[in-house]
Order: sequence, then structure tokens, then C-alpha cells
Amino acid sequence: MQYEYLFWSMAAMVAAALAGGALCGRLRSTKHGLMGVAGVAAAIFITVLLLARQGGFADLAAMLSIAAFMFSLVIGAAAALLTRRILQRR
Repeated sequence: MQYEYLFWSMAAMVAAALAGGALCGRLRSTKHGLMGVAGVAAAIFITVLLLARQGGFADLAAMLSIAAFMFSLVIGAAAALLTRRILQRR
């Protein structure tokens, strides 16, 4: 049961990173967009850290939050840059 919770939590984290990256890709400059993505990734880091401590993964909370931060940073940056490219071609 705990691993099913972990799976759905990571799926939600990926969805949040994609949505955050797409929104940050609409900002005026690439610098602001990537700074926004870093902010979204930091929010995901804190959220995962707090929720992992409450759930059955208290011993893995630090590792899970660092992994979530890194994944959301990469996924969000890719989504932001792709959004910028799509909007520039219009």
C-alpha cells in the first residue's frame, strides 16, 4: 500500500512540474521562466519533505525530497523551454 502511495505521489509531482513549467514558460524572458521553475521545484521539495515525514517514508524523506526537486527542475525546465518555443513560432 505504501508503494502505491509513493507511485501516485510521484505522478502528481511530475504533473505539477509540467504545469508549473508550462506556466513559467509564458513569462517575459527565459531567465524569469527558469527562475520560476526553480521556485516551483523548491515548493515541490518542501511539500515532498513534509508529506514524506508524515507518511510511511520518514526514513527516506530527505532522499525523496531531493529526488523530487531534481526531477521537477529538469521536467519543469523542459516544459518551460518547450512552451517558449511553441509561443515564439505562433
